Amino acid sequence: MLIDVDAVPAGVRAARRASRFWAPRPEALDRLEAALGGDVVLLRGPTGVGKTSLLRQFAAMLESDPERGVLFIDGALTSPDTLPRIAEAFADGPASHVLLIDNHVEGRGLTSDHLLRLLRDDDGLRIVVATRQPTGLESPLIALEFDVQVLPACDLLMTREEVASVLALNGVESTEIAVDELSELTHGWPALVQLASARLRLEGLPLRTRDDAVAAASYAGSALTHDMEERLSRPVTDDVRLLAVAPYVTESIADALGVDSTTGATRDLLDQLQSAGFVWPSATRVVLAEPVRERWLAEITARQPALVSATRLRLLDRLVSGGEPFLAAQLAADARQWTTLARVLSTSGPEIWARHTDGFSCLVGQLRSSAVDAPVVVEALLALDPDTAESPQTPALVISALNRLPEVKSVTAGNIHALIVRVSLLRAAGRFALASDASATLADALRRAKDLEPGTTAEGWYQVAMTFLAMGRLRDASASMSLSERTAPPARQLRARGALAVIALLEGDVRTARSIVVANCSDSWVTSPWGEGLRLASAWALLEAGEAREARALLDAVPATAGARELWPFAASTHVLSLLLSGAASDALGVLRTWMTRSRSTPPSHYQSTQLLMTRAKVLIALRQPREALALLEGASALSPVAAPALALSQLYAGRAHDAFVLSVKWGLHHEPSPRAALESLVVSVVADARLNGVASHRPAAQRAEALSLRHDLWSPWSAVAPEDRALVTRILSPSSREQVETRASFFVASVSVPHLTKRERVVLSQLTPTSTIADIARALVVSPNTVKTQLQSLYRKLEVSDRSSAIRAAHAWGLIESDPDA
Repeated sequence: MLIDVDAVPAGVRAARRASRFWAPRPEALDRLEAALGGDVVLLRGPTGVGKTSLLRQFAAMLESDPERGVLFIDGALTSPDTLPRIAEAFADGPASHVLLIDNHVEGRGLTSDHLLRLLRDDDGLRIVVATRQPTGLESPLIALEFDVQVLPACDLLMTREEVASVLALNGVESTEIAVDELSELTHGWPALVQLASARLRLEGLPLRTRDDAVAAASYAGSALTHDMEERLSRPVTDDVRLLAVAPYVTESIADALGVDSTTGATRDLLDQLQSAGFVWPSATRVVLAEPVRERWLAEITARQPALVSATRLRLLDRLVSGGEPFLAAQLAADARQWTTLARVLSTSGPEIWARHTDGFSCLVGQLRSSAVDAPVVVEALLALDPDTAESPQTPALVISALNRLPEVKSVTAGNIHALIVRVSLLRAAGRFALASDASATLADALRRAKDLEPGTTAEGWYQVAMTFLAMGRLRDASASMSLSERTAPPARQLRARGALAVIALLEGDVRTARSIVVANCSDSWVTSPWGEGLRLASAWALLEAGEAREARALLDAVPATAGARELWPFAASTHVLSLLLSGAASDALGVLRTWMTRSRSTPPSHYQSTQLLMTRAKVLIALRQPREALALLEGASALSPVAAPALALSQLYAGRAHDAFVLSVKWGLHHEPSPRAALESLVVSVVADARLNGVASHRPAAQRAEALSLRHDLWSPWSAVAPEDRALVTRILSPSSREQVETRASFFVASVSVPHLTKRERVVLSQLTPTSTIADIARALVVSPNTVKTQLQSLYRKLEVSDRSSAIRAAHAWGLIESDPDA
């Protein structure tokens, strides 16, 4: 029940007449009633956000409840002397009491101490306080004694449906599009919505178009801002309007903005803004109310754009150095300063991701949609944006950015940042020879430079290391990556460690890679874009441990798009090998082809292409197509220690055991390959020797292979031993090694017989498309339609399908055709 206001002593605010044009706010009222379960509920907000109207609607809602006594007062006008009479008024009513206090100002009228005294004396009392300033009720010490709840800003604003209801009550003709626009432009502020609706009603104007909504919202914002400025005790100058540049304001930020405080202290200005209701109140920082901020920012930007731009740059530096990179990035995005946004994301991306994951993705998306080809922007997108990493338009974007960079020798030799960007973009464009030259220049500059920031040094050595990795110089890559890892901040340190683990696995040093993975698997950055490399290394380490199914599950979820964008060839190879070893060999070629689409956006180097070539050859061997694998590898332009083991393996299972033995011994022992390449060659030589000489085969090669496996905990190359050779090979090994090899799955265990097509069938298959007819194929091949029908029937039988669409899909799965199946 509503306690009679007239019975309360003088000073209590009289009830204002409620306008019939004010719409009810049921959602805000429901949230307010739910919050009333606590002792104190605070409604904090600027002038015009609807605190008073919400309290009055709440009082009217509670009036019909006979179990609660409700009293509505003005906190600034109510004297403390009236407290006993207020308590008496409550005592005469129901046992449950609700005191609604509008316009509470600390130090005037009823203070927080008075309210706390009321709460201590009355166990059934609940207090709702509306204020434009921070209060003593928000003290953590008070929260130890009473349950104090603060309704957030979003709970005070009107919903889109409530905006529409205000327009309907005012008799304004409107459309859905115009209402949506007005709701967005007014931010749901009750005062702005009411001003716009009243203007339209009094002038008899409709609200049909977006332009109508813009005009109405502009009038409302201007009128409310002007009314608020009239209440401020000091004149509003452009120096004061500079506060609108900042996302929030403190004394230090106001000073950094250059706000003139000659007419008074900055603290006094901020206090005046809170008292006049210009800001969302807080004890530590203030945020200008949306209509005021928009109006002030538009006015000062129109008059002094250069000043606003310079102020914004000073503010960005201060926000980043003060630990607020997300706000700095938002400020740059709002100002459409894309190069500045790219720099903030590049330097402080991990901090933004950790605090605002969704906000980070939104900012990256805004940067991508800007379509700016500035080198800094493109380099940031390559490092952070999964969509850019997969986009076919990326190479053209990279080339455009490269054309905007100065020449290395003429300008960038003394500019570390420009050199870093150049090296990264050259690799992204597939210009690996030029990237190597630029990387050498960058390495020299890093060695000579003094007093470089640790983050810059770490990024520089990371780019050097990734260039070495792309060229296959694994030891140099590991050394440079270690230099990066020493000085990198946490997220980029994990990125470097992931790359180090991948390099160790490429070398064949599984023990070192596993130690890196185990030491960092619980790092909080593992799930971030900078942890993709470590996730790849974790899956690869599982594969090396013989847990192919677990590795495959992880690899299915590793995108290698942002932090591991340049590691995709190694992710592809590992993923395909996990399929071979987990009983899904027939799917391996299709998965490899899916990975190869990545080359449209991130071209592989010769070394990376060789890795992919070897992987394809292994799949063909596992599918009992060693001759096709042999033709694939023998067509390579040059033989290397990396490709030699796969070529020898192809020869072995193509029936050329002697050639395989000679090649594997030559390249496995005399060219100083990595432990992995050496062991792969030794395994081929052991199998070839066993095939040629049986139990009389030589033991030294097997002993050297065992030593390499034990030293580096590297056993996966033994999976290349076919089931028919395993019994003979394991007899040559020591008992401990035999146990390890016998527990390893073979590439061939789950292999099936690949359909063998005749030359004519392959020709017909190459012409087969979902839309081609038998007559089209016959015309293209210059044969009769009956011949094509015969070949198609044979194809369907061998592929075990019944129609051409299924035949095309099956042929792709077996790797019999290379065109895009969806073309």
